[in-house]
Amino acid sequence: MSRLRVGLLANPTAASGAAFRAGAQVAHVLRLAGISVVDVSGPTAQVARARAIDVRDTLTALVVIGGDGTVSLGADIVADSPVRLGVVASGSGNDFARALDLPVNDPESSVRVLLHALSRPVVAIDAIALSSIREDAPPTRSIALGNVSLGFDALVNQRANRGSHPGPGRYTLGVLQELRRFSPLPYWMEVDGGPREELDASLVTIANTGVFGGGMRIVPDARVDDGLLDLATLTGLGRGGLVRFFPRVYRGTHLDVPGFSVRPARRIRVGLREDRELRSYADGEPRALLPVEAEVLPGAVRILAELPDPAPLVASGPSS
Repeated sequence: MSRLRVGLLANPTAASGAAFRAGAQVAHVLRLAGISVVDVSGPTAQVARARAIDVRDTLTALVVIGGDGTVSLGADIVADSPVRLGVVASGSGNDFARALDLPVNDPESSVRVLLHALSRPVVAIDAIALSSIREDAPPTRSIALGNVSLGFDALVNQRANRGSHPGPGRYTLGVLQELRRFSPLPYWMEVDGGPREELDASLVTIANTGVFGGGMRIVPDARVDDGLLDLATLTGLGRGGLVRFFPRVYRGTHLDVPGFSVRPARRIRVGLREDRELRSYADGEPRALLPVEAEVLPGAVRILAELPDPAPLVASGPSS
């Protein structure tokens, strides 16, 4: 009998309940494989997190079933521990799974990947620690695995979360709706302890996987195991330029767009130069209001997956 013990955390609301239904299927197949399964799912993320932490020291792995927000919750639970994180992508966007070439909305194939990875050496990936640095608010810290959105992409994420349109198409709809009133935002930022920089930007994204919005590849060559984050910014584009920009992001052919740049960093502080509230989003979920600090946590999460080989850039041209 296998001594492996796996925690199962299914999001009851992801993809209109599809993730929760997939949870029962995943549990059944894992038990057939001789693995002990403990269900830590709960009616809320807070309840599920408490249940998972209560048994974490007894687990070999924690398998999360849902979308990117659920993956982020799982990463927060297992970060800097020996517990490995498994992903059964059953949400709306599933961008983390896309970035790692994991099955999407296919529980049976996902379980095969998990079982194979459990028999293989440990694979560790980086995470993002996102902290509030507001002087008028208590400090907060959360973990993300994919990306942190701090500009137009954050506003679109907010609108998409409020909408009723199902699937990744809600992000595209959010882009079109937000464009009606958007104008570039005045930022300040400090990169790796360097001097404060000022820029007016439409897009500010801190990337680990480089994939968001249901398949947009904002940083096509991002790596989750290089000990670095990628700071992607877009300046000098108005509404019309943004309309033409985002379709190219899906194809990863936007790297030569004037005003778009990517640079590696380990720690980034970002805020606004005016008295306006803007909430950051990470892995599709609302996080702290700006200003915030994002710092890479090298190898913080042990993932049940094999990392894809580095892909060549889709488009030629400068990236910075």
